Order: sequence, then C-alpha cells, then structure tokens
Amino acid sequence: MRARRLIFLDLNLIADVAYAKELFTALIPLKLTWGGLATTILAWDDDLLDLAARSGCRGILIGLESLSPQSLAETNKTFNLRKDYRYVVRRLHERGIAIMGCFVFGFDHDTRDTFAETVDFVMDTNIDLPRYAILTPFPGTPLFHRLKAEGRLLTEDWSRYDGQHVLFQPRQMTPDELLRGTEWAWKKTYSYRSIAKRLLGARIQLPIAIPANLGYRFYAHRLHQFYTCDWPTESPRLLGAIST
Repeated sequence: MRARRLIFLDLNLIADVAYAKELFTALIPLKLTWGGLATTILAWDDDLLDLAARSGCRGILIGLESLSPQSLAETNKTFNLRKDYRYVVRRLHERGIAIMGCFVFGFDHDTRDTFAETVDFVMDTNIDLPRYAILTPFPGTPLFHRLKAEGRLLTEDWSRYDGQHVLFQPRQMTPDELLRGTEWAWKKTYSYRSIAKRLLGARIQLPIAIPANLGYRFYAHRLHQFYTCDWPTESPRLLGAIST
C-alpha cells in the first residue's frame, strides 16, 4: 500500500514477545515509522527494545496508571513494579521513542496529594504526551461489583462510563475533589511552560510532539466543552451520576 507511517491498534503489541520480535525484524527493511501500544515490559528486554527502535518505532502509548504500588496491585498491573518508571521513560527516550504516558486517578490509595505527585513525575521525566483519566468501574468488572457491594456507586448511567466522569465515592476524597484534581492535573501539565519544559527535555519527534501537545492543551483547558463536568458530585448517595 506504499504507506510510510503506520499505527498499530493492538492494545499490547508485545503481548507475544517472540512474535513481536519477528514482526519488528520484518519491518526493518521497509524503512517505515510507526507507533502503537505496549506495556512497560518493552523497556526490560534489550533485544525487543532495540528491534522496536530499528524497525521504526517513534512513539508508544503505555498505561503507567499510577505511581502507587498499592494502586498498581488494584489494577493487576504488578508487572509495572519491576522497574522504576523513570528507567522506562529514559530507555525509550534514549532510542528516540516518544511516550504517551497514561495515568488514572481515583484508586482507593489515592489522596489529594496524588495529583501533584503525578504531575511532578511527568515533568521530571519529560513524558512527551501525558494523559489523565478517572478510574471507571466498567459494568461486569470486579471493580464494578466491589463498588456496588460497598454502596459506593453513584450511577449506572452507562453513557457516563467514559473515563472522565466520577461514577463512585472515592475512599480518601470527595467526588468533587477527584474531578477537580483531575482537571487541575490536565491544566498544569499543559500550560505553555510545562509543555516547553517537557519537550525541550525530551527532544523527541518535535515536529509531531509540539502540535500534539498544543492540541492537548486546547482540550485540557476546555474539558467542560467535551464532558459534562458540572454534574452534581457532592453526595455518595446520589443515584444519578457524574470523563474521554
């Protein structure tokens, strides 16, 4: 098809490491550039990471989820504990691979300090394109059943189960604090000063990273236009609900 740039939509392109290495090896002579989704495991395997870079990988979305070990245990992503996230980001950047790091707020171990701690980490490591979401108890999942059993669900209006609305009573903050903290993280991360600091620190794929960050800045400062963020969130007893 003569494409020069590809995006792989697989939710974890390296789930089968042997197959991923075979795929990356086959891509090398095609001289393409590509992006996709993977886990932090990509940074732990020298051969896999080198093959990804040689095959044209220039950007990877990784669900980092949380800086808290307890919260990672909640997500069943304990494999993220094997390496410090700073190591993961550094290894990718050393090979010219930009990272879209995704974080989630609202775990039981999250506090009001979690938002600033996460943003500080994003800034310190120069993550190229950070993204934030609110923990969402999708129907049928263990999280949904647990929160419902605990009487903490605020709504079962499925149209709001989108990663940006507060749908349950958090354990260590109010629903409104979770919502406003997430909004603050978006705006702080995508201030002009923060964008410049991160991108100049990473210096990866700047012709793409700059417009992507400006696009996210537009989004971050207009969340209310994209989502009904003024939904009532004051009481955990509300049965009508409150994010991408």
